[in-house]
Amino acid sequence: MSYLKEMINGISELVKIPTVYEEATVSETMPYGEKVHRGFLWLKEMALRDGFEVIEFDGHALAIRIKGQQSEKRIDVVSHLDVVEPGEGWTLEPFDGRITGEYIHGRGTLDMKGPLMITYYALKYMKDHNIPCKNEVRLVIGGDEERTMDDMRYYAAKAGIPDFAFTPDGKFPISYGEKGALMFQITGNHKSCIASLEGGVQCNVISPAAVAYIKDLKMEDEFLRVLNKSGYTGEVIKEKEQLKITVHGKAAHASRPEDGANATVMLLDVIQQAGKDPLAGLLYNCFYDSYGKGAGMEYDLIPMGKLTLNLGILKIHNNSITAVVDCRYPLGVTSDVLKEKLKEALGSFQIEIGYDDKPTLADVNSPYIKVLLDTYRRVTKDTQAKPLISGGVTYSKALANCVAFGPLTKEEPMLAHQADERIEIRKVENLFEVYKEAMCCLGDM
Repeated sequence: MSYLKEMINGISELVKIPTVYEEATVSETMPYGEKVHRGFLWLKEMALRDGFEVIEFDGHALAIRIKGQQSEKRIDVVSHLDVVEPGEGWTLEPFDGRITGEYIHGRGTLDMKGPLMITYYALKYMKDHNIPCKNEVRLVIGGDEERTMDDMRYYAAKAGIPDFAFTPDGKFPISYGEKGALMFQITGNHKSCIASLEGGVQCNVISPAAVAYIKDLKMEDEFLRVLNKSGYTGEVIKEKEQLKITVHGKAAHASRPEDGANATVMLLDVIQQAGKDPLAGLLYNCFYDSYGKGAGMEYDLIPMGKLTLNLGILKIHNNSITAVVDCRYPLGVTSDVLKEKLKEALGSFQIEIGYDDKPTLADVNSPYIKVLLDTYRRVTKDTQAKPLISGGVTYSKALANCVAFGPLTKEEPMLAHQADERIEIRKVENLFEVYKEAMCCLGDM
């Protein structure tokens, strides 16, 4: 029985629901807003129609399950429904769910509505074919992974910790460790030639665009000169008795700065050069290097590698500054040390830690991990694939005994959080084979 057509249509339909956190519609029954809630309702209706048992967790998560027949062990396959804001630069509508010859397009196709639907149909395969399951196998869907992961902490508090879990939200063959994830919140006041500035869309997204208004109209020629000399993409125009400076970057996941270009940092560079502005200079010098050099945070530690630092959101208005910064740090350095380093670099600014998810490192010799690794190698014929350390943040931070398993190989480009996110239809088919085999094996361990 083939599920390819159903998977393609399911991914497309789910992408059409713009499941972005919406503070204005948050309520007791919709803790992440109306849009995420609509996604949960869609999934629940589909699962009930297909004859699954569905367990609800007060708007934070859903679990769709097959009961175990011989043991009390539980295997969770964990996905998230929420997505980041689409940002700029799309050639197709981000929530259109367009299906072309080779691809399904839209925000969330990779991160992670595509993998969610593929693992759903892997569970449906197990049910339809009466695959023997000693252990309970659950598909667990959360609604706030991109912000706080409190959805999965809520789920774990209510449902308990699974014996093993994987999330299809990383790299193959398996990500058995993840760097720590910090969110710094920065506030302060500082005199500046900047009347206002808005940059970035989300903490864990490399800023795709930034706009500033400068008080001095006489500086137009100098700003144009610096912008052109720098090679940045942008515009300088007069608007409402001020100069409007726009810089365009490239969105990417904050853990992979090499895939993007931070428009906010580039805008600060233009302002500090053209306007000789001390605030822009201070912020630029701190955040110009995506690996923390400017902040004195240039760590590169075995086995996890380099720290990354992303000025995700910056807002300036009437000399009042707020910023949100994403930092992925390796095992071997602590968040307290990093906070002090940032304080030293930024002087009089107030710095608080919004969240701190410590580095995780699973036992690579675990029998569950061995099943995943063996399954991947057997199905793909990639017998040389080695377990990885990831800079991404997945539900393994919020749910014990959880590792990341796909959906990308090490060589494939990371389109999550970028414009024109898409998933190849051929990959949907291939992933189904990997996840189906892995879930069947874990269910019968």
